[in-house]
Amino acid sequence: MSTLSGVTLRPATADDALAISTVALSAIRTTNARDYAPEAIDEICSNFTVRAVLERMQSRDVFVALSGGRIVGTISLGSDKLHSLFVDPNSQGQDIGRILVSLLEAHARAKGLTRLWLSSSITARPFYKKLGYSEINGLETKAFSTIPMQKTIAIPIVKAPGR
Repeated sequence: MSTLSGVTLRPATADDALAISTVALSAIRTTNARDYAPEAIDEICSNFTVRAVLERMQSRDVFVALSGGRIVGTISLGSDKLHSLFVDPNSQGQDIGRILVSLLEAHARAKGLTRLWLSSSITARPFYKKLGYSEINGLETKAFSTIPMQKTIAIPIVKAPGR
């Protein structure tokens, strides 16, 4: 557990699933609503029920950000992909998203990863660009469009032959 700028960061537990779901659903319905049709918003939200959050927690490293003892943000790592960055709409603009991405990048480096990729919403594309992520191959289309992005987070260590 660590604290940055009054925000406490820690690994998520199953007990956090309801709060994670609540933050994700609120962020999707509030923040992404200007860029996606209502049907797309509903489909995205279906991926963040409490049950879906608990299922994903089995295969991902999930973290939460707390402020005032309340979960205000979440992010996860699955293999080499940054997933599910959400910040409560009332806490957006307070660097919580940037802090969560920084935590996840450090966690990924500690696991030996040198690159992360993600599927950004149209809404979050400028945020990720500011953090050094670049677009790859245009839009991914499901029922809604996302933008594949990537970032080199560490320089690979190349060992000399025979050492």
